[in-house]
Amino acid sequence: MNRPTITIPFSLLKATPIEWDIDWRGQPPSDRTDGSTQVVFNAFPRWVGSLDLRLTRDFVRHWRALHWAAQGRVGIYQIPMFDPVGFDQVGYFGKSYVRSGVPFSSGQRFSSGYGFAANATVEASAPASIGASEITVKTTDADLVPRVGQIMNANDWPMGITSVTDNGDDTYTLGIQMPLRAAISSGDLVRCMARGLFEVANDREGSPVYDIRKLSETSITFREVLSR
Repeated sequence: MNRPTITIPFSLLKATPIEWDIDWRGQPPSDRTDGSTQVVFNAFPRWVGSLDLRLTRDFVRHWRALHWAAQGRVGIYQIPMFDPVGFDQVGYFGKSYVRSGVPFSSGQRFSSGYGFAANATVEASAPASIGASEITVKTTDADLVPRVGQIMNANDWPMGITSVTDNGDDTYTLGIQMPLRAAISSGDLVRCMARGLFEVANDREGSPVYDIRKLSETSITFREVLSR
């Protein structure tokens, strides 16, 4: 069965609180007779997240259309992992670019009124294979130098940055968790604000109910899609 992929625009993510984390999917610990504790971890941990969406009239309609298009648990949501503590997308580009997109060099946008998606990226400066716990990236923009605790991604596979080593030549070696789940090549782009592929656990998750003020407050919990 082909699952529809629904892209969630950044403009919809007015989320408080923001929660992104790795679910290691460990089994409950068991005590051994010698007093030690055994913990068994799943071979396939995944990212999980929850969003509290507060939407007004136009955004309610927009979210409702996306919610319907996803067909409940069938759909895959491609979600920008909004995390201003890790990387402040709005601060870097400015509100107008984040809301309306980056225009052509002439200043014009598409007929829809929107431009290209505002995505900040750095470049992989060396290849890395599946299972790698480090990657090396290059940037000459001081505002894009990765930071410990940031969530980045390559090929829609998010990764948490656990260490940053400045190599002194505009390259930075990053310790990552989880280890790399898809190989990257030199020159591949790594997003400064991660994007991932997620699904919901039940069909009515995020149902956009609104009140007399035409204001909708809905919560939605996502889990990463591992089978691709």
